[in-house]
Amino acid sequence: MKFRTQILLFFFALALTPLLIAVVINLPLVLERMDLFYQKAHLQNLRADFRDLDQHLASRHEMVRLLAKLPEPGAVLGNQKENDNEQNIDLARTRYIQWINQILHEQLDIVQIVFLDTQGDERFWLDRDPDDQSWQPTVKRPGRAPKALIEAALQAEPGRVLVSALSLNPDAGALDPRRFMTLRLLTPIINRENGAIIGVVMLNIDVGGIARFYRDTLWVNNDGEFLEIPAPGAPSGDAFTRYPGLESLFAQEKPALWKGSGEQIMWVPMFRTEQSGALWVGRLVDPSPIAEFRNALTLRVLSIVFLLTLGTWLASRWLAKRAERLSRELTEGIQQILEQEKPVRFNWKGPRELKRLGSNLSRLAEEHVQNSRNLRAHARELEASNRYKSQFLANISHELKTPLNSILLLSKLLANARQGLSEEQLKQARVIHEAGSDLQALIDNILDLSRIEARRTPLHVETVHLAPLLHSLVELVQPQFDAKGLALRLEIAGNAPGQLISDPEKLRQILKNFLSNAVKFTASGEVLIRAEPADPSAGETYSLQISVTDQGIGIPAEKQAEIFEAFKQADGATNRRYGGTGLGLTISRQLARLLGGEIRLHSNPGEGSRFTLLLPAALDSNQPVSPPPETTTQRDETAAVASSDRIDCYLGRHSILVVDANLHNLLQLTPLLEQAGLRVTAAEDATEAAELLADEPFALVLIDITLPCAECCDTIKSIKQAQSVPVIAILADADPEIEAACRAAGADALIRRPFDGNQLHRLLRQYLAADSR
Repeated sequence: MKFRTQILLFFFALALTPLLIAVVINLPLVLERMDLFYQKAHLQNLRADFRDLDQHLASRHEMVRLLAKLPEPGAVLGNQKENDNEQNIDLARTRYIQWINQILHEQLDIVQIVFLDTQGDERFWLDRDPDDQSWQPTVKRPGRAPKALIEAALQAEPGRVLVSALSLNPDAGALDPRRFMTLRLLTPIINRENGAIIGVVMLNIDVGGIARFYRDTLWVNNDGEFLEIPAPGAPSGDAFTRYPGLESLFAQEKPALWKGSGEQIMWVPMFRTEQSGALWVGRLVDPSPIAEFRNALTLRVLSIVFLLTLGTWLASRWLAKRAERLSRELTEGIQQILEQEKPVRFNWKGPRELKRLGSNLSRLAEEHVQNSRNLRAHARELEASNRYKSQFLANISHELKTPLNSILLLSKLLANARQGLSEEQLKQARVIHEAGSDLQALIDNILDLSRIEARRTPLHVETVHLAPLLHSLVELVQPQFDAKGLALRLEIAGNAPGQLISDPEKLRQILKNFLSNAVKFTASGEVLIRAEPADPSAGETYSLQISVTDQGIGIPAEKQAEIFEAFKQADGATNRRYGGTGLGLTISRQLARLLGGEIRLHSNPGEGSRFTLLLPAALDSNQPVSPPPETTTQRDETAAVASSDRIDCYLGRHSILVVDANLHNLLQLTPLLEQAGLRVTAAEDATEAAELLADEPFALVLIDITLPCAECCDTIKSIKQAQSVPVIAILADADPEIEAACRAAGADALIRRPFDGNQLHRLLRQYLAADSR
């Protein structure tokens, strides 16, 4: 995924996520609240329809209180204490009936009046005549009210009205619709003389008109049966079957909305009934208005979200483009700085901080390029100096060993001679021999180190049998330990590898250096050589570890890294007291690396040291090895060049690149070129040559064809691609295939070794004549 796309998605998600979260969280809540509000509105509307019944019942409360204030309550109830004959009772009731017909003639919802005594028995009752609506006493006894309700009325306070539960009587309703659904209102009758309760008056009020009036209302008993309203088209049967899930709503005994296939019904437990619990009232709810509102609200919210999303996308895209441009400029600029070492200017516009950052980066780039060039030039100088130093040390060591061998031989002969020399002279001869031996050891170490640094140390890889090598090494150094009174012990673990593929001489030299240090820095005790499998923590590369543990002076932790550097020991006092040049461990570490291993040190002052050599089971076949030592042919070529005619003309201050891994050839060829006034730069391989060609232009390239031909041809091709510069290939033998390969790779000319100055002069004049620098 591109960086720009990642930035775009990041900004887009960062800006849009809160909005989407808000919509996802709040929109369903708003819609749910709107549904709830709509349902509550329907519920209030439903209850408002029945509010008239409450007001009507309130007016009937006053009516029943009025009826309780009888002019002759004892006579109407048939109380013999107040009226001692039935004629007076009938007269009182007749007057009462007339009075009732006068005041209740138009109150058609009152269908029955019943007077009860203190025992709850009906003593006098009146029913409406179905024809003329007049009040008449009847022989048929009225239906009995619940006993608990009558007892509560007999104990009620004067003037209090008790309302019964709804009474449903379908049988009576079939004969007289007014008696299908009735309510009972009861209030006590009080004796005005003494204030005692002498009975109860009860009104039966027809409320079935509500069910007949609201045709769009469903009436269902608590058991699920439809109320059999005496009206055409009224539903009947089981409502639970007709409306699945309704039974669970009724069980909650609170208003609820039933939703079914395409319809919604608001159900309310509106009345209590004497026969079957609550009487539920259902009203159809039209969901279209709320659905329209929901759709409109959702559409508006989605439109707002879409517009905000579009705006967020455009803003995020603009920010992503800007960030991508800055990132691309920064990446390309850094790549140009690192690969081409060219200064880059970051001219960024925008906030002050961004401009300052661009300015600082530009200055940093310039400084980095300059420092890199300086470091590269300095590194080349150091590398060339180090090569010349190593070669010089190797050459001077060879030169010193010849007279030194003569000195050692003569001093040994003099020291062993017993005739013609005094004791003092013999002692001096022995001193000369010992000093010469020390000097020879120093020269050998310097020669080894210089060969390693010059990459001219050959490896002779073969199968090494571990036990014989270690035993022979112990026998070699045992006299040194015996002379100092030290014990030398060898342990070879049973599971240690029996053999490995390596260079036995290099391995022997490393261990000999370990033992030399051990015997040098140990005054008493023992030295242990132990061979065992490598510790798993050392890594999977190694299979064998050989350690030399002594009980000597030990090495402080802060000095352990320095002892592996050339000419360094723990401190100056150590050098003065124990002697030595400090090259042994340096050479050992370099040799260990050549063998594909490493050296580890564990030491504490006063407790001794343990040097451990870790080695692989077999030296990697791809391990780079140093070029072979100088051959006789090369020495002959050197002599030929040395004896040839010199380049005596001045050819100009041209820059010439010589690509050759053999330092001996460089040391012989470079002076000839510099004598002609040419500036010579040396490169070891194709990688270094490419770096030099990228840094500065060259007038000519000389490349030695001693490496595998394929690699040399690749080097010639890379040089031609880097600069349009003449390339002269130096060949060791006349091989037509190699010559053809070099010319195919782009070589402009070929020259063979050994060559003389005149031949080289002709080629230089041919390809350098056009440039007069």
